Amino acid sequence: MKTSNLAPIMLILMILSSFSSSFLLFDDNPYVALAQISSSHSENQLLPSSILLKQVEKYIPEVSIVIGVVSPNGTEIYSYGNISKANSTNVNGESIFDIGSITKTFTTTLLMDMVNRGLINLNDPVESYLPGNVNVPSYNGHLITIENLATHSSGLPDFPTGWNRDQIYTNEQVYSFLSNTTLQSEPGVFANYSDFGMGLLGHVLAIKSDTTYENLVRDRILNVLGMDSTGIAMNSTSVTYPDIIASRLAIGHSGGQEIGLEFIPEALQPAGALYSTANDLLKYLSANLDLIDTKINDVIQETHLIRSEYQQPPAIRATAELFASNKSLSASYVGLGWFIDTNLGEEIIQHSGSIDGYSSFIGFNPDKQVGLIELCSCEGVDMPIEVRESLADFIIATLA
Repeated sequence: MKTSNLAPIMLILMILSSFSSSFLLFDDNPYVALAQISSSHSENQLLPSSILLKQVEKYIPEVSIVIGVVSPNGTEIYSYGNISKANSTNVNGESIFDIGSITKTFTTTLLMDMVNRGLINLNDPVESYLPGNVNVPSYNGHLITIENLATHSSGLPDFPTGWNRDQIYTNEQVYSFLSNTTLQSEPGVFANYSDFGMGLLGHVLAIKSDTTYENLVRDRILNVLGMDSTGIAMNSTSVTYPDIIASRLAIGHSGGQEIGLEFIPEALQPAGALYSTANDLLKYLSANLDLIDTKINDVIQETHLIRSEYQQPPAIRATAELFASNKSLSASYVGLGWFIDTNLGEEIIQHSGSIDGYSSFIGFNPDKQVGLIELCSCEGVDMPIEVRESLADFIIATLA
């Protein structure tokens, strides 16, 4: 591949150096690879997959990872590791992982569905959908709109001052944080990643629909795409374990130790509470790539449209979100929930996730009709540089 033909995601390798295949099924079974390989795939094209799995086994053997690829030729799954110390079942396309901030792309898909139904407008002020006693901050008279939340341009911080992760906050307490927050910039002027803002967006959509966020996403997206192994493993006060995930959940790791799922307050669950599988997310990618025809394809395509440009170097932002806990992610441009890397007309649309015990990535090249999902029961900050480089190589080889 020539550098001039690659989208800016190629720059990930440059950042990796400063901060931090063949389809193989090994006899000693440290890897499980389930794939339907097209005869057009050469050994060189598939090599990054086997290199990545070897690097994970060598440097972070206690974790598990699943990679899924979809194209017009079908799907491929590559995986390494077990469900947990107590469950030696190898992970595969049906294993469940917390997907963190990839949830945000489902939230913005719900938004466009409701816009198309005439239930909400992108330029509506957020305060019109929240209880009257909630004081939504403004900036010199400029109000936060629904679109501002969906494009990270609300001026809200990632999280308000004093916010504690994994804390049980009621909706009223979340409203109090919102009411006492000072905007960092005028809404609509500058894009700055905000978990808090995207969570509020999904909360508003649930209020408008008079249902829970989980029910809304299941009815409008998951049931349509047949994503039967995707959901939320928590209620308003605690983490819960539905029967579907009891034996299939790849237990997350932090600092090499197994940890439980992170709790997210109900009002912010639309920012990062979904769990899923590689197989389910390949269905989601297929709809985003128009490889399958569903009643929400048009809605999904509208979330890909560029809404504004980000001002920071795209590789720095993408790498920070993909490989670390830093949530200041952006790409060259932002759509509704998605980040878009562009170079000479080529686009890579992507999002990544980072939550206690897990890291994830979803990306696709619409012109080449190829997409990739990565799920790891590890935090990005625990990935050694060798694993990060191999993962970047795999993403680039697949999408660019």
